[in-house]
Amino acid sequence: MPSGARVEVPPELVAAVPPQHLLTDADTVGFAIVDCRACGGVLKPDVIFFGENVPRDRVGECYQLVSQARALLVLGSSLTVMSGYRFVRHAAGEGIPVASLNRGPTRGDGQASLRCDLPLGRTLTSVVARCPAPQEP
Repeated sequence: MPSGARVEVPPELVAAVPPQHLLTDADTVGFAIVDCRACGGVLKPDVIFFGENVPRDRVGECYQLVSQARALLVLGSSLTVMSGYRFVRHAAGEGIPVASLNRGPTRGDGQASLRCDLPLGRTLTSVVARCPAPQEP
């Protein structure tokens, strides 16, 4: 993203975020994007931000991992963007069961063998609390 570029956030996403977690324009006045000293490119963490493309080799590796899995578990994603949804389609196409835990509908509901419409944090906390403690070797 070029220095000084603005990202417009859809109003429905803004409405879903608690007000205390939103930054105002005044909060970001002094924010500067740092350039890499070696190449001059934008310095950023090794993550894919919304709207960016996932590197092709990473996508291929993920397809291989899904193909080797006994099941695919989707946690806390609406699967709105293809970067996640493609793996649900791939798993379903190979007969690999797909389970989804998300609040509200997802794009992958039609491919899911199991769908849980529950809050992710509370649900996972409850599941972990019911798991036996690991045994010492």
